[in-house]
Amino acid sequence: MDEIPYRLMNKNERCLWIVGTFIDYGDMSLRELNARFLDYTLNYEGEEIQPRTFDRDRRYIASTFQIDIDFDPRLKKYHLVNPEEIQDNPIFKYLLGSIHVNNLSTLALRHKDKIMLQEIPTGVELLQVVLNAIDLGRTICFDYTSYYAKGKIFTYEVIPCFVRMFEHRWYLVCEYLDHSQTRVLALERMRRLSIGEKQATSSPHITLRQFYQDCFGIIRDDKRPEEILLKVYQNQVDYVRSVPIHPSQEEVETGADYAVFRYYLRPSYDFIQHLLWHREHMEVLRPVALREEVRTLLLKMLEHYGMNDSSS
Repeated sequence: MDEIPYRLMNKNERCLWIVGTFIDYGDMSLRELNARFLDYTLNYEGEEIQPRTFDRDRRYIASTFQIDIDFDPRLKKYHLVNPEEIQDNPIFKYLLGSIHVNNLSTLALRHKDKIMLQEIPTGVELLQVVLNAIDLGRTICFDYTSYYAKGKIFTYEVIPCFVRMFEHRWYLVCEYLDHSQTRVLALERMRRLSIGEKQATSSPHITLRQFYQDCFGIIRDDKRPEEILLKVYQNQVDYVRSVPIHPSQEEVETGADYAVFRYYLRPSYDFIQHLLWHREHMEVLRPVALREEVRTLLLKMLEHYGMNDSSS
């Protein structure tokens, strides 16, 4: 059997594990926490969390993650004071999910022929440079290639605003130095990325929440948000119920083999692409313009198969 490499846990990993354990198992004493820590896959040395270490970890968790862990002297147990900070924050969910994956790392390596994964998000190796620049309030410089201008290399110096992952790719939302325009650029297409010398911060109104309000996907176009009705058929109904297409999703009609869902969003390129992903199990009811746009796309697709509008 192949030798399985190991490394010691760092403080950030241990603190994320502590938060995740309180979320999964609720209130507990330090003794109960340590009982679970001894079974944790990445605790290779079989160490316990000492009281002083736990106090330091609680202070670190409070300052870094804005999550408080308090002691209840009546129950003699610790508890999360504000678990909603995690439940409402996708970053915490992502980080805690990675801890669950790490907990399986030894088993995963041992059974590597039994597990099939997708590729890790592209561009992840550049994230630290971008986030460091944001911390320092500096610009970033890089060369960029676009799929829509093949053979050309563009050189940028921009103000980094924030990063976002979509469809297993990391993207940077940034501003030109004169704040005249925002761009959405894929990290995977950047080369020679470095932190610039200029001090610059993004416009205060360009935040993740405001920039992508009523949007679907990574592309933010000039379309206005509007009410959209989608009719979903057969088994795909349960899938859409369990994995909502957008936070605004609302089921407004239910039939024997269909359901109608209402949304309020911008009908962007990414959204239309997602509709087509559902194949014949989804139909646009309203607005009429979006229904016609999808119909036109389907007719163009039929042309590739030797069919046209007159034969439909």
